[in-house]
Amino acid sequence: MQVCDFARSFVTFVTFDRANNARIQVEARCELTTDGTKEEFLLVASCKSEDTFAEQNLFRVPNYDFCAIFSQDEFRIHRVGLPYDPDAMDAGTISDRFQEVNIAVRMVEAELCEDNAAVVAATLANQVVIGRTEVWSKDGKQRATIEYPVKTMNAHEQPPYFQVDTGPILLPDFSSDRPPIQAFDLAFVAWNVPEWAEFVIQQAVPANPDDPDNSPLVGHYSPVRLMDADNQILAYE
Repeated sequence: MQVCDFARSFVTFVTFDRANNARIQVEARCELTTDGTKEEFLLVASCKSEDTFAEQNLFRVPNYDFCAIFSQDEFRIHRVGLPYDPDAMDAGTISDRFQEVNIAVRMVEAELCEDNAAVVAATLANQVVIGRTEVWSKDGKQRATIEYPVKTMNAHEQPPYFQVDTGPILLPDFSSDRPPIQAFDLAFVAWNVPEWAEFVIQQAVPANPDDPDNSPLVGHYSPVRLMDADNQILAYE
């Protein structure tokens, strides 16, 4: 079975006049199926806002967190500053924003871990461990297969059991009427059985919950969503 080799998969966006080739590692994948039509979305790793190729003072002040989501034709830039405005979204067609975007996803063969013992053995042998979580809308018209490197794995040897806790990943909001690339939430995922997963989701929350009306909004992983799911662990050397 093939999985993404995240350590060697990249998206490179090229700004106009080829002023910059920004190669960023792929953080997570999501294959979204809507009424039988599949589309792949890639989340790239986060970085900080910068003045690219300046002589000094490379980090912008005030700074913000920067990551992006790409499909074959569309992009979404996700910025988390202070205060955080989740509705200030930069999204659209790749050709309108970039000279080109080059997607290089490397796939490798991996073995499905059939039970808890196999997951624990792969973890303690320091194999590369990949998670797959499939979720679906209540009406069954949409399904999403989320694939991600398991960066944090908790393992117990005897009896064998484990718990995934990793992210960020792309979690589709099936209730949204926005275009798919605009409807993803950034989340961390945790699970320890095949049939459900918990997601803690990045949202705008008051920095001081005791005084929300006079507090700036920050991007924080706060609300938890429990969803029926189909979870798998795959591993390779």
